[in-house]
Amino acid sequence: MTDKIVIIGGGQASLSCASQLRSTGFDGEIYMICEENSYPYQRPPLSKKFLTGHILEERLLLKKIDYYKTNNIQVILSNKAMKIDRDNKKIHLKSGEKIDYTKLVLSTGSRAKKAPLCNEYNYSNVLYLRNLSDAKIIKNHLHVGKKILIIGGGYLGLEVASVCSSFGMNTIVVEGADRILKRVAGEPTAAYLRQIFSVNGVEIIENDFVKKINNLERNVTSVELVSGKTIQLDILLVATGGYPEVDLAKDAKLEIENGIKVNERLETNDPSIYAAGDCASFYHNGAVLRLESVGNAIDQGQTVALNIAGKTTNFNAKPWFWTEHFDKKLQIAGLCYGFTDIIDRKVKDKVSFWYYKNKMLIAVDAFNDPHSYMIGKRLIEENKSPKKEILRDINFNVKDALNIK
Repeated sequence: MTDKIVIIGGGQASLSCASQLRSTGFDGEIYMICEENSYPYQRPPLSKKFLTGHILEERLLLKKIDYYKTNNIQVILSNKAMKIDRDNKKIHLKSGEKIDYTKLVLSTGSRAKKAPLCNEYNYSNVLYLRNLSDAKIIKNHLHVGKKILIIGGGYLGLEVASVCSSFGMNTIVVEGADRILKRVAGEPTAAYLRQIFSVNGVEIIENDFVKKINNLERNVTSVELVSGKTIQLDILLVATGGYPEVDLAKDAKLEIENGIKVNERLETNDPSIYAAGDCASFYHNGAVLRLESVGNAIDQGQTVALNIAGKTTNFNAKPWFWTEHFDKKLQIAGLCYGFTDIIDRKVKDKVSFWYYKNKMLIAVDAFNDPHSYMIGKRLIEENKSPKKEILRDINFNVKDALNIK
């Protein structure tokens, strides 16, 4: 029987898996089922340079369209997988078509949280950002003098806030936690970024929640916060995070735990079904983890492909991220969860924060400092931890830390 790999999803993890399969010499059939009417494209620029116009839509494509024909990868656009028939190894599509598989890869990504709004409300000036269609809608709302309220002070909300402010919009961010970036960065990183937004005229309200939404027909006109403050607005962007897309997997009785649960080879509890990317949850340092990042999607897609091709490979998470705000590029290596100490290094306009868990270096946040980011990333991946007092000396060249035994 000819192997037939079906990949559900049209993102980075899906393409990474398909490309790696062909690179390993796999000559069976490969199908990609994409719900959107677009070939796989880059998603990080959607909240950054696509909104500013520095990257056009055609440049978002991860591969030229003829790549798929050349490599015999069948891409089904504008269709949705509705059901997984595990017993007969078939996928039921919205179009009514059924597709057989020998191995199935779930790269279904994540969807935007609607809170504090309810799903049944459909306001014309309430926006979300999860895909290209969302980004196009937001782009059409960017006008000088308009007032936008962004709910959510994570990286996505802050990225859009910096773009809106750069367009001359009156921009306000409301974050429910006691500070921005509460889940992903330490206080020094958040404080440094908060100052950048303040200098650029963005108001950030922390430790406050939306209590009530006022509307006139299909338009939100203002929101009332728990603190009692009322904010008038033209546009409301909800950027409160995302949920992993697990409905298809859940209906198929696959194990779910903060995502589609996988083992070290990224197999689900069905050995013929894998999961990769934003939707997949896995064990990392004793905890169940789910990462929404390009690096993770690429690595997991490749790992799945190698295992399908018979090259048994365990997934080893090497978290890295990046984000842009005004003229600052923040690059992040590792995960700062559970840190006990932070070392800050500031040399002119280059700033980096080094997170330690006791004596172990676990993460680095670097602003406009790619050198420190790359060195920090290598140190973390090689399990090397320079002494904290060495890093506190700004005259110390961090590159020399690689040679420390």
